[in-house]
Amino acid sequence: MKILINQIFENREAAALPGLLESGGLPALISGLSAVHRAHLAAGLRLRLERPLFVICPDDTAAESFAADLQAMLGESVQTLGLRDFTFYPAEAASRQAEQRRIAALYALSEEKCPVCCVSVSGLMQRTLPPETLRRAAFTVRDGESCPPEDIEDALIRCGYVRCEQVEGPGQFARRGGILDFFSPSDRDPIRIEFWGDEIDSMGRFDTGTQRRTEAVKECVILPAAETLPSLAEGGAEALSRQIEAFAERYGKRRSSETAAALAAVMRADAERLRAGVLFSDADRYLPVIYPEASGADYIPEDALLFLDQPSRCAERARDYVKQLTEDLRELQKRGQIAMSADSYCLGWDALLRRMADYPLYMADAFTVGRTPIPPKTLTSIPAKQLPSYAGSAQAAAEDVKLYLRQNYRVVVLAGDERRAKVLQDFFKEQGMPALLRAPLKRLPEAGECCIGIGAISAGMEYPGLKLAVLTDAQLIRAREKKRRQKPLPANRQRIESYADLSVGDYVVHENHGIGRFAGIVKMQVDGFEKDYIKIAYAGTDSLYVPATQLDLVSKYTGGGEEKPVRLSKMGGTDWARTRSRAKSAAKDMAKKLIALYAERQRLPGYAFSPDSEWQREFEENFGYTETDDQLRCVAEIKRDMESSVPMDRLLCGDVGFGKTEVALRAVMKCVLDGKQAAILVPTTVLAQQHYQTALQRFFGFPVEIAVLSRFRTGGQVSKTLTEIASGKVDLVIGTHRLLSKDVRFKDLGLLVVDEEQRFGVTHKEHIKELSRGVDVLTLSATPIPRTMNMAMSGIRDMSTIEEPP
Repeated sequence: MKILINQIFENREAAALPGLLESGGLPALISGLSAVHRAHLAAGLRLRLERPLFVICPDDTAAESFAADLQAMLGESVQTLGLRDFTFYPAEAASRQAEQRRIAALYALSEEKCPVCCVSVSGLMQRTLPPETLRRAAFTVRDGESCPPEDIEDALIRCGYVRCEQVEGPGQFARRGGILDFFSPSDRDPIRIEFWGDEIDSMGRFDTGTQRRTEAVKECVILPAAETLPSLAEGGAEALSRQIEAFAERYGKRRSSETAAALAAVMRADAERLRAGVLFSDADRYLPVIYPEASGADYIPEDALLFLDQPSRCAERARDYVKQLTEDLRELQKRGQIAMSADSYCLGWDALLRRMADYPLYMADAFTVGRTPIPPKTLTSIPAKQLPSYAGSAQAAAEDVKLYLRQNYRVVVLAGDERRAKVLQDFFKEQGMPALLRAPLKRLPEAGECCIGIGAISAGMEYPGLKLAVLTDAQLIRAREKKRRQKPLPANRQRIESYADLSVGDYVVHENHGIGRFAGIVKMQVDGFEKDYIKIAYAGTDSLYVPATQLDLVSKYTGGGEEKPVRLSKMGGTDWARTRSRAKSAAKDMAKKLIALYAERQRLPGYAFSPDSEWQREFEENFGYTETDDQLRCVAEIKRDMESSVPMDRLLCGDVGFGKTEVALRAVMKCVLDGKQAAILVPTTVLAQQHYQTALQRFFGFPVEIAVLSRFRTGGQVSKTLTEIASGKVDLVIGTHRLLSKDVRFKDLGLLVVDEEQRFGVTHKEHIKELSRGVDVLTLSATPIPRTMNMAMSGIRDMSTIEEPP
């Protein structure tokens, strides 16, 4: 990628930029650059000037995106330093993930092990522990050295680690005899140390899910688990408690102020907690006392090259952050919970600008609008264009490449790996555009030529002055995000669920009295005690008051009601008894039919799919987003069913947008890789087209033939598709009710996915049953009908649920 990075300085307007460091032309403002071009310029400056690169971005999202592009271009590790939330309230279970990522980045900067770093401006302004304090608090443990486990245990407690039964996240530790587990923010996995007496016998990482060791390590660095720790104050927690006591005395003397008296009481309680050694989760309230005057700006390397991304937006975000923090702290001050003001918790924007003036500074933006925070000595604009994403259409990208080649452009297409590069080469060849495959990319193509290299950037780039266009395969599929794969929760772990409250007017069913309308919650005096009752209105003027302790007799009505009004039951009559009797009889008949059907499915030999292959894993890695724990669990459950010889019949239940389609496509890929065909049945033409477009994007670059059957297709197209389905040429077909027609014959159907089953009628479901005998069936639904849900809950059908939003 180096040859591509250096192309930025082939632009006449950019050629002099590296030399400004020596000539005194900095600060410099460069305009005309989109996000990917700004990353390109920063990478070029890093290579040319060979100095640490420190990029300041408007927010955390921009910093992470900038870091992803820099890492792809430079091929070296890039740290990010973001914003964290201060903890001003006692919260023992508060998440400290953002804080612990900050600590790891700050330590890397303090140890000069971070040559490239991207930070958000608010994250840089936040007060934190000084570099020398962080270096003093961190300690290294090495395999084979002599160190009593009690010493390491004491050090972990001083660094804010929490003792637990089993280590599951950063900032935790556990000890069982001669085994000590801990999870430092600097490590991707927790560490297990095994002692032989006082000597470290072995060290290694272990998996939090299985608790089994994965690999050996020679040494590890233990960092503080939180930024604000009383134990790291000058003189330790005891000295801090005396300081807080002194503050309390001072505020306690202000007798005219109720707020001061309340604050003095809070401070005395805090001082007592510190002396007692109680876990101090809200120590951020005393951060300015523990670490006076230190901020993220203290961690900028002395010889760093500063790159200010979108200076106007940085200034705006910095001022907004100070304003918001000021308002939040003012409220806490009014309630007597905190004494410090906003300037004690963050470096002001003007103060940060003065610090930045000590470094060589490049500023880059798309436009030059208004005044810049620091007046530039050099102004220049580089002509550059960001290419579109093509919405996953490889054909549209091919047309653009043809146009570039006709205009004598040099075209570079970056692919994620060699296999994808070869797929792109074959695709361009089919389009009549021979492309050279160069991996690694050591030479750019000549004018009017196209070459394919290995690499990844967030968007395509064009430099009209150089007649150079750079595309990426992410444009042809989907913009990728750097993702951190999360480990799935154990299969037997369930989240705490909450039931939605009833709204006045909802239909409800009482087990003994039938259908009524919920009329609210009322308080009534009974036997001298006031109790809560649920009021249910029935036909006529009758009302029933149900004690809150008998809610197990009441359920929400889930029948019809949109097409015809619901008929309320009469209290004291026989209507409800007759209705229940008829329902029981109908349920028995349906149960007999269902039992016969599912017994037959159990008897029929199903196909046991093979375990995951490399192609399956590559397909899943190409997903552009971070999977939720629920998605990963559901995928594992479905694969387990597919690898069994019993035909799968599983309901996948999850809200709209929670990722059911991706789970289904992974099952489809598993089916196709075993030489079987898959079908996705949907209720509407529009949904069929949406699934078809999604499938084309997800399966791009893989040998999967996809077809669609809907009224959007002509008669000739449908006839051709039916022939290809029968011959086995089509691997995946997506269709509406047309898929249930008698002329649709599969060569070897292995998986049927039914989306929104509740929108198919009884006749259609009979066809589905015939189609799916002996075939694995996966049903997707956000709102399963009561019968489907009951079958799943009673064990006739298996059920997987996605409750966690992406």
